[in-house]
Amino acid sequence: MNMMSTINPNKVWNFPVEMMPTPNAVTGNPEPDAFQVVRTDTNTVLGHHGSRYKLVPHDDVVNSIMDAVKESKITTDYKEPTISVFENGRKMRGEILFPDLTIEPQVGDIVQARIVFTNSYDQSWSFYQSFDALRLWCLNGCTTPNAVARSRYKHTTFLNVDGSAAKIQKGAEHFHTRKDEWQVWMKREISDDWVELFFKKTVAKGFTRQSVDTVNNKQMENLLRIWDNEKKQLGNNQWALYNCLTYWATHTQDARTPHVQRHNREQEIAKAMTSNHWKSLVTNSV
Repeated sequence: MNMMSTINPNKVWNFPVEMMPTPNAVTGNPEPDAFQVVRTDTNTVLGHHGSRYKLVPHDDVVNSIMDAVKESKITTDYKEPTISVFENGRKMRGEILFPDLTIEPQVGDIVQARIVFTNSYDQSWSFYQSFDALRLWCLNGCTTPNAVARSRYKHTTFLNVDGSAAKIQKGAEHFHTRKDEWQVWMKREISDDWVELFFKKTVAKGFTRQSVDTVNNKQMENLLRIWDNEKKQLGNNQWALYNCLTYWATHTQDARTPHVQRHNREQEIAKAMTSNHWKSLVTNSV
């Protein structure tokens, strides 16, 4: 079982990787149903897998996303992807911006469409793509919880450009509807008490070994500080809460592994925005 990517040394995400049998630590003989992804230019093992795992090189992901963007025909005005790799290339995150796809929920507050995608060689990050947005005022990423705009693929299937293109098209359609949604959020007032309860039930929720719900006090303190700053600028409303969450997700530079923290927080926000607590804002005055 051997697969190697085509190499372009000018791309930091495109280095030689191969699937190789995992050797027994004592005998050196191949272990049954055990393989490892090896970065052959540094002889670094990037992941361990079974026989069902399919190697998806980072460059294949990038090319697949770019092909899908072209096939979707949502626009011809887009920038080359900005791509970062982490942990010796074990993880990759990319972003494509669309300068002509913008909405302005309020005067001077411009939000630009983008695609975010990830991949990994150790299965810690699936091949993932999301059509969301970037608020240019503060460079907060506007995470979307909508399944129409997000796709996640396990490393047991091959890439599907047609499927990705269809998701991008639907993501662009959804993006254009968000101006009305965000303007409603700007008018929907919420109390500090409700916000604190929302944090306790979602992104600041902690757990004990007995699976009893607790509160991550450090997280709560950080979130309330960000909320206080956002509401001063935007008011006590749902739009301010949303921007509090996206600020919290994108400002992770003090973490031990900022890229992991950001990835995890974006997933937490998407989950929080599908929670009953968030949905209650639509029907209740809080």
